[in-house]
Amino acid sequence: MGESQATVASTIRPDEFNVRVADSWLSALPHDGEKLLLSDDDRQALSRIAVPVSLPAADMPIYRERDAAQDVFLLMSGLVRTARTLASGRRQIIAFHWPGDVFGLSEHGAYVSDAETITPTRLARLPMRYLDGAFLQHPALQGLFLVKTLNDLRETQHELVTKSQSDLPTRLAFFLLQCVEHPECYDAATQVVTLPIARADLADYLAAAPESVSRAFAQLEQRRLIRRISPQKIALDMTRLAPFCTLADR
Repeated sequence: MGESQATVASTIRPDEFNVRVADSWLSALPHDGEKLLLSDDDRQALSRIAVPVSLPAADMPIYRERDAAQDVFLLMSGLVRTARTLASGRRQIIAFHWPGDVFGLSEHGAYVSDAETITPTRLARLPMRYLDGAFLQHPALQGLFLVKTLNDLRETQHELVTKSQSDLPTRLAFFLLQCVEHPECYDAATQVVTLPIARADLADYLAAAPESVSRAFAQLEQRRLIRRISPQKIALDMTRLAPFCTLADR
């Protein structure tokens, strides 16, 4: 990672370790309605191996595609994007990572994408050589990480289906519904999303030109699914938006 810019943060307390998963995965596991509940032993094990890192600005590199993969990362606060550069030279954002997400996918010992901050970010860097040992000593912890991996795979498959079978306004609507799941950017009382990313990032995530994304916002507004309060604040009509995103009904 960008060692010259990153700084070692204060020690991460064991009670700060949280792992986010989708609601449908929570019923069979200890949870508080939003995240998995790790045991005290599991939290202590993570605390012993985690290296806290603070990245105080946007657009700071965490790792680059093809870098040697020595760590995985647990996002404690902030927002991170992972992206790849296509043969055409265009950037494709693969995913946005929220607090409680684990990222650092690798293949043959190298990272498969770039990872950069979107906002000031705090990470727990988990060296793989120590994480393997923690899994051996704490099998339940390994199970929780497996559940998180399967959850992320399911979300990725869902997004691939959405992107391949939907037009741009529908893909944009799906993204807005994803934001609803995160209290960092959604006010449930007013049903207002504050977009946490720049329009260029959103365009690269939706695989569209920025001007096409602007037209897609206008189309959703014309259908009275949203109302633009400002470039970053979007009021949602949740009674209309969710049915609009149901592929079977389209």
